[in-house]
Amino acid sequence: MTLTRRLFLAATGVAAVGGARAAGYPSETIKIVVPRAPGGGTDNLVRLMQPALEKKLGVSILIENKPDASAVIGASLVSKAKPDGYTFLLADNALYQNPAILDSLPYDTLKDFSAVTMVAQGPVILIVHPDVPAKNLQELIALAKTKELSFASGGIGASTHLVGVMVNLKAGIKILHVPFKGSGPALNALLGGHVTMQYGGINSAAPYVKAGKVLAIAVTGTHRDPSMPDVPTFTEAGLAGADVTSVWGLHAPPGTPIEIRRTIRDAIAEVLRDPALAKKLAEFGYEPIANTPEDHQVQTATLVRQWIEVGKTVNLKE
Repeated sequence: MTLTRRLFLAATGVAAVGGARAAGYPSETIKIVVPRAPGGGTDNLVRLMQPALEKKLGVSILIENKPDASAVIGASLVSKAKPDGYTFLLADNALYQNPAILDSLPYDTLKDFSAVTMVAQGPVILIVHPDVPAKNLQELIALAKTKELSFASGGIGASTHLVGVMVNLKAGIKILHVPFKGSGPALNALLGGHVTMQYGGINSAAPYVKAGKVLAIAVTGTHRDPSMPDVPTFTEAGLAGADVTSVWGLHAPPGTPIEIRRTIRDAIAEVLRDPALAKKLAEFGYEPIANTPEDHQVQTATLVRQWIEVGKTVNLKE
């Protein structure tokens, strides 16, 4: 399912809302915890922004990868960190969807994080190993009805997992889910022929598609991605209702002062408006958002409720 545009407020439309700023902040290294492995969509996004953010804030930014299949370890660390503005979590869909998937979590998603901003959103792409005898989505669905296939994802609860769940549901097929600790390891499994296909980010898949090492089948979203205009949407390919948008939100430990969160959000919003970085992000399949902490707090609750409702009708644990 595609998240509706009304959930997102563009950076240029909310830049004047900031209010008071944290005096003297920041004055030391800021740590951003990434709950996925290097090389995936979450990791790539923060590393693309890192140099400009360091220049804007005047301090170093340490990116700390804490990958696991459900993106729980990194989130748990941040939920228990000091609320002093020097530890943040760059979360993907798993943070918002895990309450509907996992039986227990070491934190309360709605109480144990202070929202900073929804940094960006982007499509998910389906790619297959070139040895697979299917060149489009309908051929792949037909193949799945006669042969056991498997799909790799960036982890349980990631958008790359849930697109696979929705495709199975809408197409009436059963493709085995193989979760990894990020899209990077999932892509390596596909390249090595250990899985049939992968749902991943355009940013990590594009070089291998262009090199002919994998075949792009379809992308989520209401329109084709500008970076890969020849790849149809799932709806264009004949399968409506399978869309799940990748989202990346920045969160701080509970109790982090709003002035600190506004300072970070405003820095991100300004960085994302830079034409050079905006062009680079677009090439990687990211659509900048940078809404306010207040809006993202509401948005987080909306997303959690949304996926809990979906989980009542669809088995999201497969």
